[in-house]
Amino acid sequence: MPNIEQLRQGNEREFKKLFELHAPRLLNTALYLLGNRQDAEDVTQEVFKSVYIGLPQFKEESSVHTWMHRITLNKCNEFLRAKNRKKRKGILLSLFDSLPIETKETPELMFILKEAEWSLWKQIQSLPEKQRIAMTLYAMDDLSYKEIASIMNVSVASIESLLFRARTKLKTHQSNED
Repeated sequence: MPNIEQLRQGNEREFKKLFELHAPRLLNTALYLLGNRQDAEDVTQEVFKSVYIGLPQFKEESSVHTWMHRITLNKCNEFLRAKNRKKRKGILLSLFDSLPIETKETPELMFILKEAEWSLWKQIQSLPEKQRIAMTLYAMDDLSYKEIASIMNVSVASIESLLFRARTKLKTHQSNED
């Protein structure tokens, strides 16, 4: 674990440790929230810029991990708001086009698995914003209810409720497809 005091003093080696420790999970979070690898990489880079700039003011009221996830969530929301304002049109690249499925199965099975993953991702993206974020942090990042509550600045009970409603909607959507 990187030393916070050394990070605050601008120690590059400690910042590299911080980056190597947290970048994969933060990129994963951004990828699931944004659905596009390039956008997720850009946002993750912005997160680490914000972390570097914000470290001297970091009050340690939460863990560095939680603080960085909160910054990631905020940067993703900023990106989506800016994207909606510009009303850009184009092709949304599939999240799974850039992430190969590692399997030794037949090409047909790989195609079916890829379709199922894409379908689940689309269903999660159709959830209301708070449910989508909570579900992503829980299911994709494997965070606890307490960590998610801290990242989203809500109570654990709110997270339980958001996840319950999200699961209910996903089950309803899945049963409608069958």
